[in-house]
Amino acid sequence: MTLEELQEMTVVKLRQEAMQHDSIGGVSGMSKGQLVEALAELLGIDSDAPARLVSTKISSDKAVLKSEIRSLKTARDEALAAGDESSLYRARTDIKRRKRALRRLAEKAPVTTA
Repeated sequence: MTLEELQEMTVVKLRQEAMQHDSIGGVSGMSKGQLVEALAELLGIDSDAPARLVSTKISSDKAVLKSEIRSLKTARDEALAAGDESSLYRARTDIKRRKRALRRLAEKAPVTTA
């Protein structure tokens, strides 16, 4: 069973699956997210894998991210001028992802006081 299969299951089916395992308690009071997390942990499914996959596709260097954002902004402007909606959407979402990555880098960076 994969994480995607667990997330696609209904709450009722997740509860039935969780009740088969004695190590999970309080099944009837759990939400879908809690049930998915508990079952994933019990079945040995890595629930953080999708997030890590996205983060590995995007660079972790500040200068590289900024240059990618600049090039994506020119691609966005060209798509806007050409009226290409799919390229415009793709460029905007890629810009957002890189800006989020920049913010995460800034949060993780050590604060230096001079």
